[in-house]
Amino acid sequence: MRNANDIILNNFLELSRNINQEQDIAELIRKVMTAASEAATADGCFFFEVSPEKYMSLTYANINSLNTTKRLFENFNPFQPVFVPDIRNKIAKHPAEVCAYNREIINFPNIASSGLDTSLISKFDEEYNYSTVSVLAIPLIDRKNNLLGVAQFINAKDNSGKIIAFTNEIQNILISICGLITISLEARISNANYKQLLESFIEVLARAIDAKSPYTGSHCQRVPIITRLLATAAAEQTEGPLKDFELNTDDWYALHIASWLHDCGKITTPEYIVDKATKLETINNRIHEIRNRFEILRRDAHIAYLQKRLANTDSKENLQAEFVAKVKQLEDDFAFVAECNKGDIELSAKEQKRLDKIAEQHYVRYFNRMLGLSWAERNRIKNTELYAHPAEEMLLQDRPDQLVDNYNRGELYNLKTPQGTITNEERQKINEHIEITIKMLEALPFPKELANIVEYAGCHHERVDGKGYPHGLTGNQMSIPAKIMAIADVFEALTARDRPYKEPKKLSEVLRIMRYMKNSGNLDPDLYEVFIKSKVYLDYAEQYIEKTQIDDINPEEFL
Repeated sequence: MRNANDIILNNFLELSRNINQEQDIAELIRKVMTAASEAATADGCFFFEVSPEKYMSLTYANINSLNTTKRLFENFNPFQPVFVPDIRNKIAKHPAEVCAYNREIINFPNIASSGLDTSLISKFDEEYNYSTVSVLAIPLIDRKNNLLGVAQFINAKDNSGKIIAFTNEIQNILISICGLITISLEARISNANYKQLLESFIEVLARAIDAKSPYTGSHCQRVPIITRLLATAAAEQTEGPLKDFELNTDDWYALHIASWLHDCGKITTPEYIVDKATKLETINNRIHEIRNRFEILRRDAHIAYLQKRLANTDSKENLQAEFVAKVKQLEDDFAFVAECNKGDIELSAKEQKRLDKIAEQHYVRYFNRMLGLSWAERNRIKNTELYAHPAEEMLLQDRPDQLVDNYNRGELYNLKTPQGTITNEERQKINEHIEITIKMLEALPFPKELANIVEYAGCHHERVDGKGYPHGLTGNQMSIPAKIMAIADVFEALTARDRPYKEPKKLSEVLRIMRYMKNSGNLDPDLYEVFIKSKVYLDYAEQYIEKTQIDDINPEEFL
């Protein structure tokens, strides 16, 4: 027959083996306090947890002879939370308070003769018709000397059931057993702190990316909202292709982080490309420079008209008609150039040829083009003599010095962009952000349970038909969370009202575009159907887009 010490040892070893498997800290505390009470043959135990904010409160209690746990104390709890530093100013302190403040073990065979404040214990005894005699309180202190809690035991009993004192041997055993709580609380606090640090760093990075552009200042913050709404709706499906879809706790957390970090690679994308509202925009919109050239040509035309009048080369009426026609042509040409600059409509081959023809017009530059340049600009100019002297120049220019790094900032080249405002090389630079995102995330040592973050974040520009980037994955090669993020990214971009290259769209127009994207192989059709039927679009719109953008929607129309 095993003796009591063998039983205590076996219980301690069993708790030690299970300590890392128990995810519920409250359940762990219950198990440890129960084992400790059994080891000490104590009738009751109380656990006072000290929060990181230094508040000590009762989180577990059990009295064997009363056959009850802390639930009994919900209606009457004499041990109210207390701010630990405030204990110093209290004249009378009950045992757990003395233990916490002085960080010392309290062990009294009879608490009534301890000289400590027993008023709370008396209230407890009176309420439950109980008699507290022997008390042992143990402070739980981690390796960084932080107080994590107090384990208090009452009324140790001998084999006959008589209340006795807690011996030094029992006291040492309970210190060892309760140390398991210290280890678990320390690990939980450490994990929570690192988790908070990680999430804070992620949010700081995402906000920094948003802050780079005054026009996309909420994208990284709002995509996680849409992602969560759609993922929740998908997980709630009880029939159809997504009925078996579910996410465990780690998957939800990985999706949360991935949605915040999905555009972290944009930190390397030049702002003027991200914000490029017109074809001629770099740091500023160069349409104003071209307007000045048209102004010069108009002034030249006026001067030529006046000179011909003075020389009487023709009648006044003919000269005026010639001048008016010239001004009208310049105004029409500039209006056309300005319209091409906006990128709202697709530019035809005929319109591109008209730009070529307009570009062939010349004006005279008199001032030295080399003045006021940075050293980098000067280094791009091969023939400085040509730029230093007056010369005839084309109205729309593609100069060698406008080739900057891998970008062609030529005016005619940019104006002839067929659709939108972004040139091919600028598009490649924007697309590159997802490759940078993947490399950045792959460089982070995520734990195994969060390994999916790279895939979730790195696939939001892939298409289910395999025509997306960066890897051209098909829908079958992507996870459902990754396809959820693709829809969230598109929906936020389409509903945003702060993009310089487009006017705010009505909700119906946004859904019409997304329906086309679904039909053309861009978006996953099953998730798109959940997005519409579960009205994820409306849940988001009612909170995060302008009321003027929300119009009447018939969901069936967009399926």
